[in-house]
Amino acid sequence: MPALRMDFLRGHPTASVLGWTLMLVGLIGLVLAALDYVQAREELQFALDRAERQTRSVKTRPRGAAPPLALAVVTANARVSAALAHPWGPLLKELEHLAGPRVSLLGFEAQGATRQLRITAEAKTMAEVIAYVESLRLSPVSGSVVLASHEVITQDGVSVIRFSVGIAWRDAS
Repeated sequence: MPALRMDFLRGHPTASVLGWTLMLVGLIGLVLAALDYVQAREELQFALDRAERQTRSVKTRPRGAAPPLALAVVTANARVSAALAHPWGPLLKELEHLAGPRVSLLGFEAQGATRQLRITAEAKTMAEVIAYVESLRLSPVSGSVVLASHEVITQDGVSVIRFSVGIAWRDAS
């Protein structure tokens, strides 16, 4: 059994360069976190002050006065109401009726204000595409009809023609 050595006078171990480096990196991280915290507190205080000023301005506004944003909201609501007032039901029914079993309608993109409509559809042959475009031209709901684009694509081994048609529509009445 080795002899037991008790040395109460042995000095403290010296710190290594790695230890000092880690301590320095930790202190730098602590300082950066503290600066970030101070900046976040200032931003929070600024936001709270701004909210308090807005609350005070709403309380001091006369009861009958509308907020400044109300006019823009009313204008936007009027535009939406005007777009929804178009005869969408009869228009879409007519477009679906004209498609028949040979043309598959995939999508509609409408702009009510300009009365422009873009239809995306598929058919198996170019003759079916042309027949659909011609039936749209003769329809009472369309003012002008243009075959905007077409491409042949293969889905599950079957070739189809995907096309889009631009229409300027008018009331069916």
